[in-house]
Amino acid sequence: MRKDGPLAVDVPTPDRDSPAWVKVGVIAAVGFVIGIAWPRVMGVKLGPNAPGEAAAAAAASASASAAKLAGHAPEAPPASVAKSGIAPSASLSAVSSAAVAAGPPQVSVLRGNVISCKTSEGESKKGKECGSITGLDNVVAPHLRKLATCSAAEGQTGKLSFLATASFPSGGLSWEVGKSSTVGNLEGITSCLKTHFSGVVAANVAHEHTRYVVAYNATFSPSAVEAAPLKVADKADKAEPPEKNAKDAKDDKADKADKADAPATGEASVGWEVALVRDVPKTGAVVARLPRGTKVKLGPIKDGWYSIKYGDAFASDGFVYRGAIGR
Repeated sequence: MRKDGPLAVDVPTPDRDSPAWVKVGVIAAVGFVIGIAWPRVMGVKLGPNAPGEAAAAAAASASASAAKLAGHAPEAPPASVAKSGIAPSASLSAVSSAAVAAGPPQVSVLRGNVISCKTSEGESKKGKECGSITGLDNVVAPHLRKLATCSAAEGQTGKLSFLATASFPSGGLSWEVGKSSTVGNLEGITSCLKTHFSGVVAANVAHEHTRYVVAYNATFSPSAVEAAPLKVADKADKAEPPEKNAKDAKDDKADKADKADAPATGEASVGWEVALVRDVPKTGAVVARLPRGTKVKLGPIKDGWYSIKYGDAFASDGFVYRGAIGR
């Protein structure tokens, strides 16, 4: 039987236990050259660009290509665009879309369509058998148009189906929202309907039968009126020509200020399809919508907005943008 030899333990001396610093230094130097120095010298990028840098680089590349085709050096993008990494055309498009999308919609209401009726003898009829009840349109349509001033309707588009039930001789009026409605934020718009139709009756409406069910369609569409002042503002923001001296510019500004603050007299007519009337210029709440041809009395103008009086006997007042009345 074989016997194992005695166990021996080799303990290194202090000199053998110390690291080889020369080898460590050589490895570190080689790693520095390969990982840092060489990519910088050769122009090699080892990692991806940040999102903003990538977009800015793409915009700069496109600008350089276009400039090369045109035969001149590219212009540097604005600082705000370069910082955000958004192409100028995309930025302007986003601002334009936001301006159109925001704000109150334009609400148009079609003439009511009689669905059914009930005679004084209790007989039920449908559609054309009931005849017409045009006077009910004058009661319902104005209140549906008031939805344009409802905050829940801002930015909404689509159709609102509205069913009105008028009972005579009391003139009681009840309503419900139809299932075919496609307008957004229907819950918020329904809350506004409850407010606008609270206490509304049809007591003075000419009628033949004792009960009518009439369907109305209200269409919500973006208001083009809101976009017009932006175009004027864009023109106002343009700088004066460089050849114009400082004295002329100062005189022109003084003349414009005098004209802007000068009181206006007489009457004017609304030239736009629909003109918004606000309680204060520019940013005020919408208090009325005046259709084309509406007569208004002009007051002082400030920053492009006229103080006006409108309505029956010109009893209501507000502010309207000057472009809406062709000024």
